[in-house]
Amino acid sequence: MTYNTIKTTNLVGKKESVVDEVLLLNPNQTPLINLLGFSAPTTNTAHIWYEDEMFATTATATSPATESDTTIAVDSVEPFVVDAVVDVNEERLLVTGINTFDKTITVERGYSDTDAAPIVVGDKLVFQFVKKAEGADATQARSKQRVRVDNYTQIFTDTVSVTGSAEEVSQYGIDDLYNYEKAKKQLELALQLEKALIGGIKYDDGSVRQMSGIRQFIKTNVVNASNTAVNLTMLRDIAHAVFKNGGLAGGGQYAYIVSPVQKVAISDLQSDKVRIVQSETSRGQTVDKLVTDFGEFPIIMNNNVKDDEIFFVDINRMAIKPLGGRSFFHKELPENGDRKSGMIIGEYTLEFKQEKAHARIKNLG
Repeated sequence: MTYNTIKTTNLVGKKESVVDEVLLLNPNQTPLINLLGFSAPTTNTAHIWYEDEMFATTATATSPATESDTTIAVDSVEPFVVDAVVDVNEERLLVTGINTFDKTITVERGYSDTDAAPIVVGDKLVFQFVKKAEGADATQARSKQRVRVDNYTQIFTDTVSVTGSAEEVSQYGIDDLYNYEKAKKQLELALQLEKALIGGIKYDDGSVRQMSGIRQFIKTNVVNASNTAVNLTMLRDIAHAVFKNGGLAGGGQYAYIVSPVQKVAISDLQSDKVRIVQSETSRGQTVDKLVTDFGEFPIIMNNNVKDDEIFFVDINRMAIKPLGGRSFFHKELPENGDRKSGMIIGEYTLEFKQEKAHARIKNLG
């Protein structure tokens, strides 16, 4: 009896992982991918995660108040509860009522024998603690619901196709034309993924999905430079903004991600706050780390960042996740005439946690 045994060499559509090959591509072309690597897979085309957030502790006065006014208008009443003690201009207020609709708080002025003083628009009202008498009952608990955040997976694919004749023609420096073309496609797809991780805009029409990138995620700490050149104050201030919003804590790994244009501009600042390493090439000086009041942070050049922007991000709060087993792979296609064909496919998303822990400068000169 004759058996038609199928061997692996006869299979069409074999799946061959090319993830390691992608990671070995030129790191200067895909620096973010090489910085983050690939994380554990997600299990759905809509990747969902939940984030905790502390209650705000500061509000801003939105209307002036005299030293005798007991109703204060603020931009948010979230920081306050009844019996909260609040500091404003070294005066202590005791909160006696909260109106969430009008965004006002009713207070006792000059609490704790402090001097009442006028409040102007823009003054900061800072929650201190809740007044508590000895032996008092427990206060009513409050909790802040976790926030749902999501991002879509995006498909990156291209086809390699080489005719039988082309494979047989001798070419200088190319031993295997198909593998040569496959390597080029891998680099092109890695560049597409890199660009989506930075500048992707979230979109889903039911069949085509696109991920949100870093630029779209960051909404809180965004500084508009209004066409002025980068300076050390700007770079320090975005680190300060992140610090005030709870970043730079809990093992963060921060870095400035900049375009080549801004990398040169930072190098030209010529300050003792910029630690540089001398290069023996014609490129001159290369910035190594920026020293600020909030720490030392590496400056990573990325050609896929806009010339007029700088990102300040926590690497530990970002992850590139494939959908299931759809990490970059190569799949042979059935023969169709006198040519060898295959597809390179990958499906990924960006997990970007706690956008307030990141920052961006835009519209730099």
